[in-house]
Amino acid sequence: MKQPINYIATWFYKESKDDASFYPQLGQKGCSALVHSVYMQIQVPFFTTFRYYNPQAHLLFFTNLRKADLPNFLTDLFLRLHVEVITLPYTCRPPKHWYAAWQNQFYLYDILKEMGKRMTEQDTLLISDADCLCRTSLNGLFNRTREDGSALYEFITDRQYSINGITLPQMEAFYRACYKEDIKQPLTYYGGEFITLRGDTVNRINEAYPSLWQFNLEYGKEHTYKLNEEAHVLSILAAHLQLRNTTANQYVKRMWTSPQFNNVAPGDENYPVWHLPYEKKRGLYRLYKLLSKEQKIKDESKFWEKASLYNGIPTIGFPKKINDFILSLIQKKRQLFNQS
Repeated sequence: MKQPINYIATWFYKESKDDASFYPQLGQKGCSALVHSVYMQIQVPFFTTFRYYNPQAHLLFFTNLRKADLPNFLTDLFLRLHVEVITLPYTCRPPKHWYAAWQNQFYLYDILKEMGKRMTEQDTLLISDADCLCRTSLNGLFNRTREDGSALYEFITDRQYSINGITLPQMEAFYRACYKEDIKQPLTYYGGEFITLRGDTVNRINEAYPSLWQFNLEYGKEHTYKLNEEAHVLSILAAHLQLRNTTANQYVKRMWTSPQFNNVAPGDENYPVWHLPYEKKRGLYRLYKLLSKEQKIKDESKFWEKASLYNGIPTIGFPKKINDFILSLIQKKRQLFNQS
């Protein structure tokens, strides 16, 4: 009997000038050279760490770029780590001017459609943002997903908070209008950065998505709110398909390390996966430079010592503040040069 496969995937969709949306964390539109280079670079620490601790997993990189258009350092990395590159068009793109930011996010549903063609019922799929680092084996996560059908990351439960243009009560009103039924328990917002699904669950989502999306398009014409990004859709589908859980919260945390907001506490360094949105141009860039030189994790203890220092997990030290400041100056200089 064939052994079930554990897939680990991330992705990058390069936006054109015509369809570019804003990326607040980078302060740029998706068509910019900066966004492109940053997202190419963070693939290195992502795939290096996920492969190191999950040697049997099938690693996937989805993109609309041709393999020939990938930078050489990524092509070499993918060969070394046995990462399968899948060039995939964006068919789930929302209409133009749908929302100001992150309009590449619905690419997730193209990935799920593609994975539905290859996964068996007992295969599992983790789709993760690339600004993550893996610290341990994820076999426990995959086993739980195989048992329960999904492992989701519950991120926001504040019912007054506007989550990218919609509140949880508004999402519940949307749900009732769409499915003509009341919701069994109050909605929560599931983050799109870390989603694990069993093969049959992928197919259930693929079956339910088209009618929900069509309803969303019509709903948005008549209401001041709608489902603006992929995690809104995921949160609605999780309730409709009875997939709700907080399993992934044991494995990942969205760790903000900016001067304006820091939610990292001692002990967070023990999470199996660190999600580091603020560190794309900072700590993850420094890890990219380190791994470009060393090619692999040579010494686990030393690597995580540096990863902690570079990314401020669990605390931000003075050396990181200085390095971040210098990196910021260098990147601004490059940006001005590219614009001139």
